[in-house]
Amino acid sequence: MHPDIKKRGFLLLLRKIKINQKLTENLYTVNIGSVEKNEDENKNKNENEKGGGKMKRKEIVCLIFVWLLLIPSLSYSGEIDILVEKLVDKGILSLGEARAILIETKEEIRKNLAKGKLEILPKWIQNTKIKGDLRLRYQWEDKHDAPDRHRGRYRFRLGLETKVNRTIKMSAGLATGGDDARSTNQTMCDGFSTPDIRLDYAYVEWMATSWLVLKAGKIKSIKKLIFRPSDLLWDSDINPEGISCLLSKKRNNYDLFMNVGFWILDEEKEAVDPYMWIVQPGIEYKFGKNAHLKLALAGYSFDNVKGATLTNGKNNSGKYNTLEGGVLKYNYNSISPSIEIGFKKPFGGLIPYLTVFGDYVNNPDPSENNNGYLFGIKFGDKKVKRGKWQVKYMYRYLEKDAWIDIFPDSDAYSGHTDVKGHEFAFTYGVGKNVTLGIDYYYMERIKGIGRKHLLQLDWKIKF
Repeated sequence: MHPDIKKRGFLLLLRKIKINQKLTENLYTVNIGSVEKNEDENKNKNENEKGGGKMKRKEIVCLIFVWLLLIPSLSYSGEIDILVEKLVDKGILSLGEARAILIETKEEIRKNLAKGKLEILPKWIQNTKIKGDLRLRYQWEDKHDAPDRHRGRYRFRLGLETKVNRTIKMSAGLATGGDDARSTNQTMCDGFSTPDIRLDYAYVEWMATSWLVLKAGKIKSIKKLIFRPSDLLWDSDINPEGISCLLSKKRNNYDLFMNVGFWILDEEKEAVDPYMWIVQPGIEYKFGKNAHLKLALAGYSFDNVKGATLTNGKNNSGKYNTLEGGVLKYNYNSISPSIEIGFKKPFGGLIPYLTVFGDYVNNPDPSENNNGYLFGIKFGDKKVKRGKWQVKYMYRYLEKDAWIDIFPDSDAYSGHTDVKGHEFAFTYGVGKNVTLGIDYYYMERIKGIGRKHLLQLDWKIKF
């Protein structure tokens, strides 16, 4: 800021303070007028003086704060001290009032900085949120044809979200792990080597209307793009690439929604590109405040997948699907209904929350090995905060060609198809934004010989 502008601003501030001081003195004179003889009225005078002092101090604090917002610098301490010293020199403030104003003004600035609302900061900083998490894990695996495996693993994620304007937001995030679309875990290995940090997601979100949201790019979180009460078909770490359209309409006791997606699976330089469409209409019905029912029916259409080989960065499709000539034998156009029923404080409030859920999938192209389903129950607290807990159990059954084998939960027999088995999980909140968890899988091959135990102990910190 030019020195002359700052000086003029300072003089205007002094003038404003003097005017307010004069008004306060005039009001005080009118109020006490001819009552100085009475001792009780002298007491009132002292109270008025204190009140006037408080009023004047508050006004000065506000004026100083507003003036400081005009200064394109974060060196507030020196600016405040100089300004208040000038006010004391002019006889406008006493030393006691000056000390009080310094404390109040700096506290006001501190609060606004903490909230990110200081107007001198660039708008994009004011409109940006940063968040992340760190998860430390011990993992034990026991596979029928291999020695037991013990691993230390960790996952670090950092993301930002910035509001571009009233209707558009941009989000991007980084994460540990390699190029596996189903995992951001990093195994502790290779003599303290430095692991990779990769782009996890980067997309734009446009709230076109109150009932229509468009997302495009590498979009964060599959579970926010479709209703999927379980990970039978989609691992929770998958972030699709393409465009999604989310429509919703709220009513008094029910919500209607429609999820539509066009997602790119691969790019072939000298061949047709494989991609997929999804359309999922659904409804959520609320039975008062204590129960709800959510239903959806997803239709998946895969183009240029039959006769191709897909990859998720780690595994190629067809490793567990049926191949013919080294490529996928079948199409995977599928129908997948999903259901969730939730209750608040069931059994007379014995537990805070209970949910029963399930998924089913059918691929009509092959005549056999083309079905999959999962049912589960979750109870405890709906969200695990400090002192809260949650228990989950799921049973899954996914046949060989019911679904493409690069998408299911990577912890259920390494994400294979042709598997069945159980999963138990428990999570407890040990502090604010800190949880401990245990997750156990027992999986078997539907056909053939094979079984696998997997145990994960997690310590998760969010910020």
